[in-house]
Amino acid sequence: MPVNTIKLSRRSALLSGVGAAAGLAAFTRSGPVFAQDASAPAAAGNTAFSTEPQPIYRLPHDHRLHSGPTYKHNSYNEWQYFTVLGTDKKTGDRISIFICPFRQGWSAETQSPRVPSIFAFSNLDTEEFFSANTLMAGDFTGNAGDPDSEDFSFEYTAEGDGTSVAFSYDHATETWRYWGHNSAGGGANATYEFDVTFTVQAPGYVPAAYHGLENIGWDGGGPGYRHNPETLAGLTRYIAVPRADLTGSITVGGREYDVEGEVWYEHQWGNFRNVYSSQYFWGYMRMDDGTAFTWRQYYRGNDWKDYDPGMTRFMVIHPDNTVEYAFGPSFVYTPSELWTSPMTGVTYPWNGVMTTPLGEFYFGPAFKEQESPGNVPGTAFIEGVGHIRTDGPDGPIVGTGFVELVNSNQHIAPYAFEDLPEEDIFLDFTKVNR
Repeated sequence: MPVNTIKLSRRSALLSGVGAAAGLAAFTRSGPVFAQDASAPAAAGNTAFSTEPQPIYRLPHDHRLHSGPTYKHNSYNEWQYFTVLGTDKKTGDRISIFICPFRQGWSAETQSPRVPSIFAFSNLDTEEFFSANTLMAGDFTGNAGDPDSEDFSFEYTAEGDGTSVAFSYDHATETWRYWGHNSAGGGANATYEFDVTFTVQAPGYVPAAYHGLENIGWDGGGPGYRHNPETLAGLTRYIAVPRADLTGSITVGGREYDVEGEVWYEHQWGNFRNVYSSQYFWGYMRMDDGTAFTWRQYYRGNDWKDYDPGMTRFMVIHPDNTVEYAFGPSFVYTPSELWTSPMTGVTYPWNGVMTTPLGEFYFGPAFKEQESPGNVPGTAFIEGVGHIRTDGPDGPIVGTGFVELVNSNQHIAPYAFEDLPEEDIFLDFTKVNR
């Protein structure tokens, strides 16, 4: 079968206590919700083969932040973030919120990961955009119950100079709450305050990549991509919630919004360096027919033409909540117009053509200036809302979603591998994702 006609592999992810077939990307949990079981029965009378589930994830255990020797070095990355497309109940304005607290690298001073936090807000009707990138003083602190208990819950908080971010999870109701503030505005950093709650809906938690892991790391000096699942070097574990219902409030730009909307949530963690992965196009779309899909495509070079099909992934969630995956050149985004930010001078492929297993779409921004300067000097990225159209770049809009465009390809990651010998980090594989 030609590689560009690879058939998507269907997986089901059910919001029920009945185990759903999930191939290698199995979830296990202690409670009755979101259970998935990858075990297959052995042949009758044959006891030579294991029939136990082989989980990549263990939920709700893995909703917590991760620690321990595997992650205690400078390649560590973990984030739990959500975006919401919704409305202000006071005015009906269409809005978008992006909240991303994450832990990255290792601080010798605090003996803990660094904790930056990204905030972005778009008002699609007024075309206002606000963003902030803040850094906390130390790691998250928190408390958690027994993850094997039905009443399991946890809460995390991190604070910086005039800024904070916190989130909590309640297992019994599958409810998440995020809250925080930033009073240390200035420059490109907006002041804000938010408190929002969302409840997970079907299809629940699903692996973002078809095999449960995403291979986004690169060793920076070897002949190709190398990975080690024991240390998660060059790999990430990556789960997503395609649908959750959100309510809450946010104050930004001198205005308070009473928000309701639909969330896309993701949790990703592993040990990897941002080299080729620091120039990529990620996003999700909610289509008018109830279909949703997400993708990530990686590039080399600032013209956004040299993409790496071995690193591309694509997932679609159908209206009946069944999930399908594709990879390689089954998804290709071809820029048709590059936009250079007047604020930073960074160039982005804000308009282009998406070739997907669902058909061809024309992508463009809701409005162009949705860029955030990064914490690393000289870096910046898009965190904003876009549309897809059919029948040409001026055709009817058939979907709206949130996207992230990162163009930091010229910058080597600020954290080098220091805490583990390289032979302990990587298996000696070459281009294993090809």
